Amino acid sequence: DNIISKKDRASTCTHMANANAQKEKCMQARKKASEAAMIKSETIDSYNQVGQSAKTKGNIIRARAIMTVLGYSNFDLEVVGEDDMYNFQGVANPHQVANIMTGEKVLDLGSGLGVDTFLAAHMCGAKTAYVDSENKSDPDDCAISGRVLGVDFARNEVKHAKNRAEKRGCDPNRVNFLVGDIEKLDQALHPEDDKFDVCISNGAFCLIPNKKKAFQQVFAALKPGGRMAISTTTIQSNEELNPDNEWPVCMRMFVNLDDLEPMCKSIGFQNVSIVDAESPLDDMELPPEADEFDPARFRIHGRYADKFKHLQDADMDELCKVVTVYGEKAIE
Repeated sequence: DNIISKKDRASTCTHMANANAQKEKCMQARKKASEAAMIKSETIDSYNQVGQSAKTKGNIIRARAIMTVLGYSNFDLEVVGEDDMYNFQGVANPHQVANIMTGEKVLDLGSGLGVDTFLAAHMCGAKTAYVDSENKSDPDDCAISGRVLGVDFARNEVKHAKNRAEKRGCDPNRVNFLVGDIEKLDQALHPEDDKFDVCISNGAFCLIPNKKKAFQQVFAALKPGGRMAISTTTIQSNEELNPDNEWPVCMRMFVNLDDLEPMCKSIGFQNVSIVDAESPLDDMELPPEADEFDPARFRIHGRYADKFKHLQDADMDELCKVVTVYGEKAIE
């Protein structure tokens, strides 16, 4: 009776192997979650520093040139204005895909210092109201006008954007900003908020650890028939990051290009389209004056160039691609 059969020994070994595999899987999941939390914390700290120095005038020549390359029109640049243009932080132009219309309610995720939010406000009609101490707009009288809400996880950037909105004469009932994590958007939005007609984002999804969770939050925030235009940088489907090299945090967070469409469809988005943003990562033609930087302004991109010298020889346009993810929520 004490003799263990070969079959029992094999069964025991299989059970132990499965248990070890499960243990390893749990350890990897905890490690991944810990790394994601650390990256998010570091990212928030960095963008809070950006928000602190945002009052310092930046290189308007550089900002204008980059936005022009990304497809913003002269009219768009005029709407944004030079007092905000130098704080542009995007990777593409989601407005070209979003097609925001007058009267719509717009959600700008990762709104940063407010540049795309202010442009969206103009497009949907939210910019038309002006607030002063004697004559505040009644939101009940603004049925035909749009509204825009910007959400960002960097408190200092939200503070700057709110201040700029006030100075631009925006009605806070129509143009507002709040602190929130895109992965936990349902916790940031007020329960009484209506659902949104359109959601835009310009670069914020690059740094989100859990992309599927973020897109699920977008889906939940949209009203039936609503749409999204999310501009983000991806890793090309036939490329991989060499594990022998150290890569910037942002690139480690980039989603694989081929994963986007099936991911969004699995969430429930219809008419999903991955639009090439035609946003060059290498050899963007900029005027010589665009290379001048004020040291008083905190910079994220290029700040640690010496640490990633191997990127100088990499073809970034071959390795990565900037796209705008379009999708619609079905009408119930």
